[in-house]
Amino acid sequence: MRRAVAIAILIPLLGAARADIYRSVDAQGHVQYSDTPSPGAELVYSGEPRSTVSSSASESSKLPSWAQRSEQISKNIASQAAAREVERDTNDAHSKQCQQARQMYQQSIQARRLYKLGEDGERQYMSDDEAGEQRVKYKLAMDTACEGISDQTSGDAQGNNGARASPSAPSP
Repeated sequence: MRRAVAIAILIPLLGAARADIYRSVDAQGHVQYSDTPSPGAELVYSGEPRSTVSSSASESSKLPSWAQRSEQISKNIASQAAAREVERDTNDAHSKQCQQARQMYQQSIQARRLYKLGEDGERQYMSDDEAGEQRVKYKLAMDTACEGISDQTSGDAQGNNGARASPSAPSP
């Protein structure tokens, strides 16, 4: 209790006095406060402005400064904005892939015959069974690409094996 009272009295004086205060314990265990250092005394308060700055610097190493907090908040905001942009770009790419897959499927359905390009670049028309299998592949690719997308968005046809629709080709 006496220590608390002594500290309570000393604290207001600290700001006014601007002197160093030392704490020491004597042989009997009594705590003494003084403005002059004695052997074994520890510095409790330094009235020098430099020491106050170093004291606040040590506290600031424990707690982030306003500038550090502001910088961290700015980084978090930038990170969130980048994540939203990536999500938007991903959704746009997914939509385009879905649209391409739908176009390929619709062309395969509307075409009378489907063909593949041969090694020499010539068209090799598919049989009706092969064309039916290719249409199923287009349908599955469209369903996969458009999964989770409404009818007004788009995505990518996969598994077409180089097959193409030939709407103007005569049927067999």
